[in-house]
Amino acid sequence: MDNMNRYRLLFSAGIIFIGITSLVAQRQFPGKPMDNYRQLKAADVMYVLPPVDPLEVESRVIRNEESYKKPMQFAIERPVSFSPESHGSWVTQDHYRVWRIHIVSPEAYSMGLVFNEYHLEPGVKLFVYDPDQKDIKGAFTSGNNKSSGILPVGHIKGDELIIEMQVPEAMTHYGSLYIESVSHAFLDIKHSSGIADCPPGEFGCSQVCEIDINCSDGDDWQLTKKSVVRILTNSQYCTGVLVNNTAYDGTPYVLTAEHCINKQYIADRSVFLFNYESPSCNGEDGPTSMSISGCDSIAVGDSLDFSLVKLSVSPPDSYDVYYAGWDRSDLQTSGTTTIHHPWGDVKKISFDFEIPSKPEQPGDVPYTDLDDYHYFSYWWIREWDIGSTEGGSSGSPLFNAGKRVIGLLSGGIAKCGDSIGYDSENDRVIYNKAFNYDDYYTRMFYAWDFYGADGPSLKPWLDPLNTRARSIGGYHPTTTEPSMVVTGTRFSIYPNPVSDLLHISSGYSQVGLYSYRVVDLSGAVLMSGKMNNGEPGRIDTTPLTPGVYLIRFEADDYQENHKFIVTR
Repeated sequence: MDNMNRYRLLFSAGIIFIGITSLVAQRQFPGKPMDNYRQLKAADVMYVLPPVDPLEVESRVIRNEESYKKPMQFAIERPVSFSPESHGSWVTQDHYRVWRIHIVSPEAYSMGLVFNEYHLEPGVKLFVYDPDQKDIKGAFTSGNNKSSGILPVGHIKGDELIIEMQVPEAMTHYGSLYIESVSHAFLDIKHSSGIADCPPGEFGCSQVCEIDINCSDGDDWQLTKKSVVRILTNSQYCTGVLVNNTAYDGTPYVLTAEHCINKQYIADRSVFLFNYESPSCNGEDGPTSMSISGCDSIAVGDSLDFSLVKLSVSPPDSYDVYYAGWDRSDLQTSGTTTIHHPWGDVKKISFDFEIPSKPEQPGDVPYTDLDDYHYFSYWWIREWDIGSTEGGSSGSPLFNAGKRVIGLLSGGIAKCGDSIGYDSENDRVIYNKAFNYDDYYTRMFYAWDFYGADGPSLKPWLDPLNTRARSIGGYHPTTTEPSMVVTGTRFSIYPNPVSDLLHISSGYSQVGLYSYRVVDLSGAVLMSGKMNNGEPGRIDTTPLTPGVYLIRFEADDYQENHKFIVTR
């Protein structure tokens, strides 16, 4: 087998991964469908939707081809009005009253659902599955109830699905359940340069030059990758990033593109998938059970392509997520990296070894739908050196060398070129970079407070302590390993966590006299003082109770902030 074929080898082994999560997440509880579903009369439970309009499908295909934005339009939302009171069939089995409905959307490559009145009583179980029960989602229970009453369910392969609700026989009222829409996935082979007839969202369908996050290229990004999520709305795939804030309190903020989630209606119906990655380089499919459904729209740009949302629940410890740090500085001095879900596929990583550019005139950004946003607000990736981006990558984070988010993908024309050789050291095919140019990322610098105090901005949410920090590190809530040295732009502190003396050092020659303040998470100043650069700096932390604190350094008009943890 030659190296090119080795690279494209795909495995179809399924992975069953049952995740136990917080109560209002996309939790799947123990249980299984009843075993007599094949004995149902089609006339009693089956509802066949009209075929989708081929002109509508064609228009979506054209939109994908012509758009420079990089979400992946993959589905058509089909309004329906189904409920146990008006559709389907009830039977009694094994001390349960069982309701089923069988929905067919002809020629769909996969189907999803949105329940817009979802409130189940304790003891009731709900399942969604394909007729062969190869893909079963659920049980969903009262643990999935949310104040919005909305529960989106991710896609099931094929053009048929069955919904089954099990109600204990003695229970007189199950709650409320209403299906408002079916998501019909259509095939868009013209846009894909991956495997022929490979629909969006299918494992292995991204372009051939994309690099799995667990290949050797991703070795230095194994912690940061935990912040990147695949986003599934009712009609498209995007990417987002879980981000830290200056309180280091694990508030579940996710950043993505405005053209992915720009209103509460979409936010309520979005599903965020964590840790969707192949477990090895060019390996098999990854787990798809670590998800959270629904979010609150917090801040949305209009002339800037950014959207900040807050997940309906914090990711549980079992997800082992990471809250990425960020850098809102307008000057970057290193190459950049992006981690993303191209074509809705497993997590990939791409690199540009050059310092990102800034468009200086409107003509630097193609006159396309990217013109919806200010041309000067972008980081301009002139050419990817390894990997690429594509539909589904929209909203993905652009990281600097410090592994901090500096931008969010809006779009561009970068794509994989033809194979031109083989890299034996990294066991990787080499691709022509001639086609892999011009991607545009909304800069954190502008998303921070471009619209002012009364407009949508990241500032009040990502800096709740008003530290005025230009850059902060990430937060890994489940880690037990201390970070012994925290390095900033000018100052370093160590050890961290600290039990007694916190040491301060600075290799920045222009720092002379500087002041410091130690504050708690409420913003109260607990310690302060002045020090001279070049002299050993240390602070006795024994008067502080165990917990999380911030130390702010100030010199002339410069500020820098660090988090540290006091332990005993």
